[in-house]
Amino acid sequence: MIVRMKKITLITQSKDIDSVLESVRRLGLLHVEHENAPSGGNIAALKEKLNRVSEAIAVLPDIKNQAAADNKEDSLIDEITALLDEKETLIEELQILERDMETWEEWGNFNPSLIESLKSKNIWVRLCKVSVQEMKNVPETVVLEKIFQKGNIFYCAIISRKEIGLPFETLALPKMGMEEMLLEEKKYEKRFIEIEKRFLEIAAYKNALRDHENNLSSLIEFSEVREGSGRFEKLSYIKGYLPADQIGIIEAVASKEKWGIVTSDPGGNDIPPTLIKNSKLVKIIKPMFDIIGTIPGYREVDISPHFLIFFSIFFGMLIGDVGYGLTYFLIALIAQKRLKAIKDKSIFFLTYVLASFAITWGLLTGVFFGPHPWIKPLMPYFTDNTNVQAFCFLIGVVQLSVAHIWKFLRKWPSLKALSDIGWICVLWSAYFLAKSLILNFEFPGFMKWIFIAGSGLIILFTNPVKNVFAGIGTGLGDFLLKLVNSFADIVSYIRLFAVGLAGVAIADAFNQIAANIGAASILNGFLSVFVLFAGHTLNLGLGILSILVHGVRLNVLEFSGHMDMEWSGTEYSPFKIKD
Repeated sequence: MIVRMKKITLITQSKDIDSVLESVRRLGLLHVEHENAPSGGNIAALKEKLNRVSEAIAVLPDIKNQAAADNKEDSLIDEITALLDEKETLIEELQILERDMETWEEWGNFNPSLIESLKSKNIWVRLCKVSVQEMKNVPETVVLEKIFQKGNIFYCAIISRKEIGLPFETLALPKMGMEEMLLEEKKYEKRFIEIEKRFLEIAAYKNALRDHENNLSSLIEFSEVREGSGRFEKLSYIKGYLPADQIGIIEAVASKEKWGIVTSDPGGNDIPPTLIKNSKLVKIIKPMFDIIGTIPGYREVDISPHFLIFFSIFFGMLIGDVGYGLTYFLIALIAQKRLKAIKDKSIFFLTYVLASFAITWGLLTGVFFGPHPWIKPLMPYFTDNTNVQAFCFLIGVVQLSVAHIWKFLRKWPSLKALSDIGWICVLWSAYFLAKSLILNFEFPGFMKWIFIAGSGLIILFTNPVKNVFAGIGTGLGDFLLKLVNSFADIVSYIRLFAVGLAGVAIADAFNQIAANIGAASILNGFLSVFVLFAGHTLNLGLGILSILVHGVRLNVLEFSGHMDMEWSGTEYSPFKIKD
C-alpha cells in the first residue's frame, strides 16, 4: 500500500535556520524538497573528502579487533591515500620493469651504463636483431658478435670505433642490467608487502573510519538542506513531504517552537516521494524491488502482493526441480544462521518462499536434480509439453486480466473503466487464439463475439467525449496500437515453459554424462561426482539468471505495461540522524 502524503512548508527566521533544521532532523519525518539547487564550495569540498574516506575504507580488510581512532581519522585517511598513490605508482613501474625483463632476459646479464661509458673511449656498442638476409649488409668497418640465434634472427652486438649509420634498426639499451632488474623487482615486492601490512594495521580503525564517513554524510546532507532552503527577505522556509498520519507530530513541534507551517495535499504538479507499507508477509518481496531498482510513482499502484504471488509461481516453473529448490532453501538457511548481524531478514524469507514453489513444481512434474525414471510425478498432466504451454498462456491471461481489473476499479465510475472490460475480452480472445495457432486447440466459436464486444468497448470508451467521432478516433487508434501487443504479451509467457524445459534438459545432460563415465574405478567415480557437482552448480547459477531475466520481466514489463505503470517513483527518504 502506498502511504498518503502531505505537503508541508516550514517557515522561520533566517538566523534560526540551523536550529530549526536540527529539530527537523531529530524528528526524522520530513522528506525535503529543495527550493534552490544545493551548491557551494563547502559542499563540494565535503563531498570530495567523503569520496576519499569511502575509497580509503574500501581498501581496508575487515578484522575483529577494533580500536578508537582518538580524533586522528583525517591523518589516517591522508596516510591511506598516500599509500594508495604509492601502490599505484609501484604497479605501473613494476609493469614497465616486467616488460623490460621479458625483453632482455634472453640477452643475459650486462651493464648498460658500462656500454654507454665506452663511448668516451671511442668504442660504440649497439645491440640489434639481424636477419640472415641483413647479415650481408653489415659494414666491413664494424665487428659483429653473434650472441644467440632464434630461428632466422641473430641477436648481435655491433662494435665500431665511431658512431656510424647501420642499415637495420638497433635496440635502445635498458636503464639497468638483468641483475639490477631482479633486485628492483624484489624491492617493489617488498614494498608491496609493507603497504599491505600497514593497511592491515590501519584496519583496526575501520569502524571508526566508518563512523567518520557517516558523520561526513550527515554533514553534507545538512548543508544541502540548508543551502537548498528557500529565502525571502529575513525569512527562510523548507519544503517537503511526510506521511499524512504523522502530520500532527510536526504541527505540535511547530506550535511549540513558533515556526510558521503550511500544510496541504500534493497538487497535480507535485512529485511526492513513495512510501510503501505492507504486511510482514508481503514485505518479503522488497529485496527484489531493491535489486531491480524500481519503485512505483506516488500516484501509481503498489503491486507488491501481486508481484510476490506471480513471481513465486514464475520461480517455481523456471527452476522446477525439487533438488534445486532444496539447495536454495538450505543456502538461505545457512546464510541466515551465519549472517546474524543482518537486521532485515526479508531476503531469507523470500528465498524460503521461492524455493518452496520450486520444490512444489518439481514434485508435480517429478524432477529431482533432473528427470529420473524412478521418480513419479504427482501430477502427470504437467509432464506433457502441450499442457504446460497451455498453462503458461493461462497464467498470462489471468495476470494481464488482473491488471485491467485493477485499472477498472481505479477508473470507476468513469465510463473510461468500460474500456478495460473491453481489453479483458480481447486478452481472453488472444489466449484462445494462441492455443489455436500454436497448440492446435480448437478456437471456440463464441469467442469471436466476445472479441467484437470487447473491441467495441475499447473504441467507444477509451476516451468518451462530447464529440463522439473524436472519442471513437482516439479509441480506434489505441485499439490498433495495442491489439497485436496483447497477443504477443500472452504468447511471451511461453518463456516459462521454454526456459524451465531448458533447465531440466541441462540437468539431464549432465546426469547422462556422469552415468556414462560410471564408477568402475576410483578415478571414474571422482570424475562422475565432479561432473554432477559442476553441472548442477552451473545450472543453479543459470536458474538465478533466468529468474532475473524472465521472471522479473513478466511482472515489470508485460504486467506493468498493461497497468500503465512507469515506475517513476522516488523513495521516501526523510531528513534524519543517520544510524
